[in-house]
Amino acid sequence: MTTPVPRIALATSTSGPDPSIAGLALIAGLTARGRRVQHFRTRACPTPTEVVAHATGMPGRHLDTWLMPPDVCLTLLAGGVRSADLGVVEGTLDGPCAVAGAVDAPSPCGAWPAGPPSGDLGPLVGLLELPVVAVAPVAGFRCGTFHLPRLPREAAAVILDGVESAEDLERCRRLVRLNSGLPVVGAVDLLPAARREVESAPPGTFPREAVEALAASFLRHADLEAIDALAASRPYPEHVERPARRRPAGASAFRVAYARDEAFGCYFPDTFEALAAMGAQLVEFSPLNDGSLPDGVDLVMIGCGLADRYAAELASNFSMAAALRQHVCRGQRIYTEGGGSAYLGRSIVVDGVRFPGAGILPVDSEFSAAPRPPERVVRTLSRDSWLGLRGTEVRGYRSGRWDLTFNPAAFECPSCAGRLSGDGDFYFRHHAVGSFVHLHLAALPEVVSAFAGPHHPSLVRPTIVRRPEDRRGRDA
Repeated sequence: MTTPVPRIALATSTSGPDPSIAGLALIAGLTARGRRVQHFRTRACPTPTEVVAHATGMPGRHLDTWLMPPDVCLTLLAGGVRSADLGVVEGTLDGPCAVAGAVDAPSPCGAWPAGPPSGDLGPLVGLLELPVVAVAPVAGFRCGTFHLPRLPREAAAVILDGVESAEDLERCRRLVRLNSGLPVVGAVDLLPAARREVESAPPGTFPREAVEALAASFLRHADLEAIDALAASRPYPEHVERPARRRPAGASAFRVAYARDEAFGCYFPDTFEALAAMGAQLVEFSPLNDGSLPDGVDLVMIGCGLADRYAAELASNFSMAAALRQHVCRGQRIYTEGGGSAYLGRSIVVDGVRFPGAGILPVDSEFSAAPRPPERVVRTLSRDSWLGLRGTEVRGYRSGRWDLTFNPAAFECPSCAGRLSGDGDFYFRHHAVGSFVHLHLAALPEVVSAFAGPHHPSLVRPTIVRRPEDRRGRDA
């Protein structure tokens, strides 16, 4: 008997915050009613915000058919929903839900903040058998001028977003039903002040009162029984899960210290689950507040975050920088991404002010005055490392928040530190690897195995094996 996987796809606009206002209202509203909701983005690049985790109590997850093979997508959705009542996969379908006949009507809350476009739901809808709920924007349109939004052909139901009054809600509901035959299973009121607060909230903050107002608005208009019925309307496709890689029997345990504080904390939950399945002991530490690394650490991980905002505080923690350098000098491993890699470099430049980094990676990082959306890239490792052999190909999203300058030390041996790819976004020093490409390790089993694989510190003296003829010559 297959395990139920209650799920819906939420088709939203290509622009705007992530998650969308309607998506945030839906997941926060259902959580307020005691539902456990697992939210999935369709673009697997971490961002320095935990709004989903704050809204639902469950960290956001990711599905991305560009990065992940079909069996990985099937496994991750089923596994993520296993501890939830509903999975919500949010992305775009057939472009934005544009309004026919509208002429560039401005958002009532001003311009949306710049950010990565939502991912494409199309491949996931078919692969995961997702019932589609389309978000239809209706703000600013009265009965006489309102035209039915272009709804995706796959849509099975509609949520109206930006309703201005009870009368407009009923008019729009009737129009959707008459023109498409689709049920309206929810709506979110316009609430300009709450939307502005959510849209303008700095990364790493959670506008609780605004989110609660949006959630309450959704619940006033939601047909929860219809949503539940839709989520349970399709059997989950049969699939074979990849067996979790296990540490060999008898192998010693290994400890992974990962940075989590106000400056760092962007990780894929699947990464920790994959490491735990291989027997890793996971322990947190704070580059901002701690003076040393946890005891007995084999691997240090520092993910993306807000290194630009906390550059001065990070630079002032001399003890942590020294501890990280000592870890590398002992031949142990470090893996960093995005802001974590900037911190491990020689310096961080923010608004023209230069702050010293940990001084490990041979790169200077300047926070971009106009950050670009993450970019899909394929990278090939140009030399052997514990991350993979030369020629290993990895896919990920290149951070657009940092401008990089290669800064090798004078007279330093190029085998000890340098670039790890020809594109200038992977760097290394001994067994410290810094990437400005966000990888999704659940889609890279060979790489995650390297995280937990056998490791020989670089400064261990090699054993010299003498040939018999050498010994005879020495004894003569």
